[in-house]
Amino acid sequence: MTRQVLLLNSDKPEVLRALADRTDLRIRVITRKAYAGLYTGWETAFVDSFEDLSQVERAAYELVRGGPFDHVVAATEKSIVPAGLIRSLLGLPGPTFDQSLWAAHKRAMKARLRSAGLPVADFEQAATVDGIPHAARRIGWPVMVKPVFGSGSKCTYRLDTEAEFTERLRSGGFDDLAARRVPIQVERLVDFLGEYHCDGVVRGGRVELAAVSRYFIPPLHTPTAYNSGYVIAQDSPFAKEVLALHAEAARALELADGVTHLEVFETAGGPVIGEVAIRPGGLGISGMWRHAFGVDLWEQFVRAALDEPSGPAARPRRQGTVGRTQLPAREGVRERALAMPGVIEALSAEQSGTGNVEVYFAAPGPEEAHRMIGRLHTLGEPQ
Repeated sequence: MTRQVLLLNSDKPEVLRALADRTDLRIRVITRKAYAGLYTGWETAFVDSFEDLSQVERAAYELVRGGPFDHVVAATEKSIVPAGLIRSLLGLPGPTFDQSLWAAHKRAMKARLRSAGLPVADFEQAATVDGIPHAARRIGWPVMVKPVFGSGSKCTYRLDTEAEFTERLRSGGFDDLAARRVPIQVERLVDFLGEYHCDGVVRGGRVELAAVSRYFIPPLHTPTAYNSGYVIAQDSPFAKEVLALHAEAARALELADGVTHLEVFETAGGPVIGEVAIRPGGLGISGMWRHAFGVDLWEQFVRAALDEPSGPAARPRRQGTVGRTQLPAREGVRERALAMPGVIEALSAEQSGTGNVEVYFAAPGPEEAHRMIGRLHTLGEPQ
């Protein structure tokens, strides 16, 4: 029997590959017109932005006239909340509107995690940029500010003092944040030793697979074109703490089936949760898992969304330390990366879908992984 799937996506190639050649599915799509060429031959409705929930609702109602949906697949961070709205409106399985807010709206997320007793930084919400100082005074400077909806480190700023806020405001340094036209999350700055992420597969409310990785340089401090990291030893005391936090976070979100991406800071007082998402991590994290464990997180994501069995179990972990890095897509970078000992795979900008060359490697240990990433980064520099 053909199942009816509504896909909310931009240009994420990973989910399209996971859905390719599925003759058992009829897929209808909500996307932006800029990506229309990716969905030629598919029934498609367009929105200006996934953040405009009224547009998404109208698009879903337009497509559902062709027959009811069985499943909704939300492939991007911005599509998580509208997908939850559609499921709640149409009575479909998967994360509800409330659950989607917990996994995408930064204030709702932190409030949910804190109510479950999990460690998060102190936070306040400001309605506009002008409200940042008041919120910061309540929790104490220095602070990080960011839109309540968003991914990566876009429109994210560190502010140490109110005077610094005033100067940035005067110089137009918050124009991009104000242009988002959403409330602003103000969080007490976390004094951290390192930044990590824990990715996992949840089925039937239980974590089936999870692993902790470390960012080479915290994402806020490195350009996207050099985002990198590696899988750490899962039996280390810190990794065990993070794995336990990941399981508790999945329970707090009441996630029954899905893929998770948990951001964690290592501090002198123990791990502190940064954010949690219910989709695979970006910038090569899923590829790193594929090389380290033989598990395709995007395939697992699609299987969970379609209520299918999780598929093959993880193979024994590859020997050594598996890592990844993004590199600018300059001429010859991919070829030079492939020539380096230890490199497993290097994807072109077109293959990766990130606009960057994506490199995966294996090193004898974490120190060698650090040196490997440093050598790879030199390849991205102008020749």
